[in-house]
Amino acid sequence: MARESEGRLGVLGILSKKGGIIVQTKGRVWVIFGLLALLVLLCACAKAETVSTPTPMGTMVLPTATPLGAEMKPIPGGSLRLYWTSDLPYWDPNMGAGGQAAANMIHAFVLNHNYGPKYPEWNFDISSDGLADSWEMSPDGLTYTFHLKKGVKWQDKPPVNGRELVAEDVKWSVWNIIKTPAAPRRTQFEEAVQSIDCPDKYTVVFHLKEPRASFLLYMANPYVEILPHESMEEFGDFNSPKAAVGAGPFILEEYTPAVSIVFKKNPTYYRANEGLPYLDGVRFIIIPDASTSLAAFRAANIDIRGIARVDLASVKKTNPDIYCYEAGVSASALQLAMRTDKPPFNDVRVRRALSMALDRQAVIDTFHFGYGIDQQGPIHAASKWYLKDQGECAKYGKYNPDEAKRLLAEAGYPNGFETTLEGTPSWGAEWGEYYIDALADIGIKARIRMHDLGAWYQLCRAKYEALGWLYGWGGATLDPDMWVEGLYAPWSPLDFSAVNDPKLNEMILAQRAALNPEKRQEILNEIQRYDACQRYYVQWPLAYSVTCQQSWVRNYMSHAANYSTGRIYEIVWLDQTSPSRK
Repeated sequence: MARESEGRLGVLGILSKKGGIIVQTKGRVWVIFGLLALLVLLCACAKAETVSTPTPMGTMVLPTATPLGAEMKPIPGGSLRLYWTSDLPYWDPNMGAGGQAAANMIHAFVLNHNYGPKYPEWNFDISSDGLADSWEMSPDGLTYTFHLKKGVKWQDKPPVNGRELVAEDVKWSVWNIIKTPAAPRRTQFEEAVQSIDCPDKYTVVFHLKEPRASFLLYMANPYVEILPHESMEEFGDFNSPKAAVGAGPFILEEYTPAVSIVFKKNPTYYRANEGLPYLDGVRFIIIPDASTSLAAFRAANIDIRGIARVDLASVKKTNPDIYCYEAGVSASALQLAMRTDKPPFNDVRVRRALSMALDRQAVIDTFHFGYGIDQQGPIHAASKWYLKDQGECAKYGKYNPDEAKRLLAEAGYPNGFETTLEGTPSWGAEWGEYYIDALADIGIKARIRMHDLGAWYQLCRAKYEALGWLYGWGGATLDPDMWVEGLYAPWSPLDFSAVNDPKLNEMILAQRAALNPEKRQEILNEIQRYDACQRYYVQWPLAYSVTCQQSWVRNYMSHAANYSTGRIYEIVWLDQTSPSRK
């Protein structure tokens, strides 16, 4: 659980009575813990009390180029050893984002993206590696026809027992998404799909209510698994390991709650004739504590791990044979959501003040160690659709506590107000503490309340009291429609800020129907300029990360759609030095 700092000590980097480190930056005192505490302490010491242009610290060891093995002949066999920070909150992929990483090991998709070191992490081109061999769109954009591969088999487990996957399975799966309230892509499909036909065993035809610029990306989305209806009929839902039967590259072999999840190679996988997956299996162990997982990586008990830059020099010293590479900017972004449907957050002046309270440059220089970029508005800063110059209202995304106080006074809160921030330790508790202290500087006294991840998912949907600290995006297909409609449309279950803005709603509907990319860009630019004025969310700056792997791991590359675990790991292989081969 997050902890509150005790007073405003004029000391930089002293040990707190609670075991963390108290850091003062530009007069601000905050308490952080563990490895993140060390990172911020080192940065703060180097930066003192000034904020400068983010420059990577010269003492850090830069990542080495990684021979990932794409140019070498794969060697099948062995088991990849990975970890997750928490157990699965549920098994049903249509219950939300929490179970997707496991579900995508098991299930298959109509369309896939390209994965592996041959492609950029932000490549969202559609490949022919999915269940569909080919597809076409009608000239008016209202009909999409998918031609499925023949002979694809469900995994040979009850209740499906290896039968062929056919067009009716795709139809049933999409309708199941539409009728499941919590399904992450329910809104997109419900709003788009008029009807679905299966003219033959291997052809699926979607008839849309209106053109959708992102429909192919909907179908390639890691949330749109093709599921067997037999599991629903047998178990009542998909929320149990017994119901986890798919047509993907791996089969669930063993699940020990809060301990481990083990997958084995699917011998009847439709890409088996290509030798995939190369691995015999993948084992995830549950390690909530970051220092414990880092120790496991140092001991070569974990094969792949993201490494904080403050730890990189030490890890390279103790493990000189590992390979590290500069990963792309994080696909997931923390955001402050607020109840804009009630006071005080229904006042745009209050929302602007909350935004101007955050010193984004200090966040980049400390928490991201200088390796980060600012994120403003609904479109991810790494996306081609992102508008860098957001016009006159861009000033509300700049750190200006004096102006923030003036805006609060103008809104009727000259002495600020008290409020509550809901969060989860799984999503940057220390960062939430930092932001609470930033709010205190402009007179807003916020109390943080922490919840376990499953409870926080439910609280998000049930509408929290005032402020919410959450990931606005996850490791799914990153497309503008997912961002602007998902987080800003009142008909979306992910509208965490309770936004209901008629002008914005009109633009959301217009951009999703714009098949011409240039026209769509114009509308998206207008959305970004408008949101810069409204400030319905406050986005936390994004970080560039470092991924390290043991020397025997080959052909691994993360992807912005990192929930596509099965597609990412099916092409990974291990050389003969891997301990899992011994």
